[in-house]
Amino acid sequence: MISGSVNFARRTSFASDGESPRVRGLATLAALGLLAWASCGPLVENAPFAVRPDTLQPGDLLGPFDGMVVDAETERPIASATVAGSWAFERGIGLRGPAGSREFSLETSADGRYQIPRPDDLETGGSMRLRRFTLVVYRRGYIAYRSDFKFGGGEVRHDFSQHANKVRLEKWQPTMEHRQHLAFLGGGAAIAKAAGWEAQPASLEFEGLTAPHAAEAQSETAVSASDQTLDVSSLLSVEEVRGVTGFAGEFEVGRLTDRVRSDVFDSRHFKAKGKPEAFDVAVRVWAIGPVAAEEQFRKLAGELPAAVATEEIGDKSLRARGGDVLGLAFLLRERGLVIQLSCGASQCTEPGMVLRLAKLVESHVGELRPAAEGKTRSDPRSDKTPAGSKGKP
Repeated sequence: MISGSVNFARRTSFASDGESPRVRGLATLAALGLLAWASCGPLVENAPFAVRPDTLQPGDLLGPFDGMVVDAETERPIASATVAGSWAFERGIGLRGPAGSREFSLETSADGRYQIPRPDDLETGGSMRLRRFTLVVYRRGYIAYRSDFKFGGGEVRHDFSQHANKVRLEKWQPTMEHRQHLAFLGGGAAIAKAAGWEAQPASLEFEGLTAPHAAEAQSETAVSASDQTLDVSSLLSVEEVRGVTGFAGEFEVGRLTDRVRSDVFDSRHFKAKGKPEAFDVAVRVWAIGPVAAEEQFRKLAGELPAAVATEEIGDKSLRARGGDVLGLAFLLRERGLVIQLSCGASQCTEPGMVLRLAKLVESHVGELRPAAEGKTRSDPRSDKTPAGSKGKP
């Protein structure tokens, strides 16, 4: 058995003096073939998705990929959503095993778009195989999106496409469980970071310390009446906005979806009907106590685009601007409040209009339920800059 192995090694050696040129040539070709086989890129499985939504032509697991993320109800683009694309590899012939993965992540642009390039650092080897590609999209306040199946019952998704893909995110409902949501998201550093705040409520659900299921979702009126939930609806009215800006159109009034409402945070959104976002007005309020309010104001000063201290309202104030959105934030230290007002440049056509709106808001803060002295945030990410913070104050 040993001598047979030795003889075989000799027959495939390039150093044998007794071999004919023909044998040496064949051996060289075989060696080059083995080298090429070992250094070639991975085999690519057939993609289970179409190249575009309007065709049955299969896509390419390697990519590139592009699409848009929108609100499922309004069809409006969602900015600053975390998008992660991952490629999973296998190695082996016959019996295969996992061989690592690659991930590319980004945040959607102001118009909700994303682009994921083809990976350029692929593993090599004749037994390497690209098994699948998965796209995951996460935005706080929404149910996450996966390209392979849907949240809830594990239904297989059939509407994903390589190009011109439209991701419709549905609103998160209070009857849903964070522990199931985290399990649905899977791995990936970018998504794990974006969804990290869900670990705390998920842990409480496992311990049975919360009641994630309710008989039915509470209406906005019922929630507003709760002593445990902040309500800022009294801070600014449609009539007051019109009185300052002169806007004659109609508003749809609701809450922003970039952060979950709680006992320490609430928002008010005046969405101009039939108009672009540059006509919208929004108010965000953190009622978190004096110490935490100082910290939150410092974070806004460091994270809002083009932020400049102005000291024109409250104990501290700043102006910011991102694209077509004007922003003003101010601190009311004794009340433990941080208030951020955003107004589109087509609505607030003069900088002074933003300040006038802010002063109207300040005049109504006495109607809020005051935050307790030294109260801390129950929302572990309540200090995060709102959606599109680098282009939307």
